[in-house]
Amino acid sequence: MHQPALAQKDKVYTGERSDTSKSKKNEKEKNDEWKERTTWGGNAQLWIGNSTFILLSPTIGYLPIKNVNVGLGIIYNYTSYRSPYGEYSQSIFGGHSYARYIIAESYFVQAQYDRLYQPDFLSINPKAKTWVDYFLVGGGFMQNIGERTALMSSIMFYVNPEPLSIYQNRFIIQFGLMSTF
Repeated sequence: MHQPALAQKDKVYTGERSDTSKSKKNEKEKNDEWKERTTWGGNAQLWIGNSTFILLSPTIGYLPIKNVNVGLGIIYNYTSYRSPYGEYSQSIFGGHSYARYIIAESYFVQAQYDRLYQPDFLSINPKAKTWVDYFLVGGGFMQNIGERTALMSSIMFYVNPEPLSIYQNRFIIQFGLMSTF
């Protein structure tokens, strides 16, 4: 009985070039895919004067599927003002998450959840703080300012108004930035 010999054909012996650059390129593309899907950005606001207002809200997000961006961020807000009756200041901090669906590359709809540790205005203790939840829904517009960066503006509707809300209006206008690595 005749058995075929199975052997490996080695390119070293045949003089053919091994094309490892393609496999390395494919590996590199796979390794860099997370960078193209990861977004960063956020909001920042500043007023200084008799009244001081500072808002910092950096975010990091991910595009799990085309046109869907989900992310997390932190929020820090400092406010102070002087009046004839004295000075007042407060710090608010917390976190937020969002889900954004991008429509036609320039428009988006968004749902956002914020959880803030803020002054408890209903407490007898003037220094008391409590956690307050905020649910926002809305949409906006994105304007590209480069290959990977866009300025964003949105109008959000505050869904669950509470007596402790820091928002005096149910409609909130936001401006921010979104970019990829």
